[in-house]
Amino acid sequence: MDILIFLNNKSGVFMIGEVVKITDKKQINNILQARFIDSKIFIKTTDLNIQAESFLFDNGVIFITAPGVNEKNNSVIFYVRYKGDFIFSHATLKSKNDDGFWMYEPLDIQIVPVPRKEERKDVPSAGTLPSTIYISNIISDFTIHESLNLSRRKVDLVKDELLKKMLNIYPDSEIIFLNDKVKDSRMLFFNKKRKPYFIKNMKDIDDAEKVNKDEDLKYYKTFIHQNDSSVMSSKIISEICVPLLYKLMMPFGYVKTTSWEELNDEDFSVIRKFGMSASTVYTNDKQMITSSDEKIAVTDLSLSGLGIFFKEKTLIKHFKENALIIFTIFLPDKKQATTLCEVKNISLIKNYVYRIGCEILNIEALGEVYYSEYLEGLESR
Repeated sequence: MDILIFLNNKSGVFMIGEVVKITDKKQINNILQARFIDSKIFIKTTDLNIQAESFLFDNGVIFITAPGVNEKNNSVIFYVRYKGDFIFSHATLKSKNDDGFWMYEPLDIQIVPVPRKEERKDVPSAGTLPSTIYISNIISDFTIHESLNLSRRKVDLVKDELLKKMLNIYPDSEIIFLNDKVKDSRMLFFNKKRKPYFIKNMKDIDDAEKVNKDEDLKYYKTFIHQNDSSVMSSKIISEICVPLLYKLMMPFGYVKTTSWEELNDEDFSVIRKFGMSASTVYTNDKQMITSSDEKIAVTDLSLSGLGIFFKEKTLIKHFKENALIIFTIFLPDKKQATTLCEVKNISLIKNYVYRIGCEILNIEALGEVYYSEYLEGLESR
């Protein structure tokens, strides 16, 4: 498992320093005794970061109890924050003793210097509803996929209707939705960049100087061109690809247009406008893409991220680590901010409370003003 997936929240953005790895058993034992005992310890499993209820270390064995830990957790990572460092220990399950403690053998220690760059501000009276601020209108990238599949007949009817006019001008055009294709390199590009790309002339991918200067061209050559036999085996000269964006923020598909003749900037503008129009059509039809009106309290926030807490286990369905999620933040005085985030970590802490850490990727313009004003108000207290 990659330990760096933990280095995100509660304190906003982190700067990662040089990693120190220790495998000497004596040093491992010393660090576990000195840094883990009496600290707030988390256990990274495949799905969750779980806060330990109790932690003991004796004769080279870790003894822990924690909600949600079971015999399936054969390989885990224990971690704590100590001053300016994150300290990790990969461990393997040995057994469960008669006192109910899970017994793990530590394999190493990794120390990662991660000084805090931005502190989160706690929301007054947070943690329960009604809270000062909360999120609702929630939808994740994987739930958009489910929504599209459930209403696939209508989704395809709308797609065919949208493409009618487009195909008259650009006959080699198609609309692709997320997960329509296995290992879709174009969709991966839009998940990261959320912007269109334009390959004006395929010959450019053989020009090393142009490739090195153009990140989009470099990505296209490395991940798309080499893996798409339809492009490699055809006489395609140009390709324009525009993301479909839910609320003009979260990718749920894309429009792809190719041509045997070189396309120009005017073509690029036309196809971008088509993509924006198609995005709006799908976003506005609640029968095709449905968000959740459940409410979840926000507990802490900064310009770069926010944390939310909840006890209702059913709410976890909205969240997966590294997934994109879009929701509306409801602020005081009836102000709102539609926000796109990436889920950075999911923790199960004491009393079976879930904590979700989200990194903010985008906020719609007016909402960004309201969000910044609210945060400034907290900082002035």
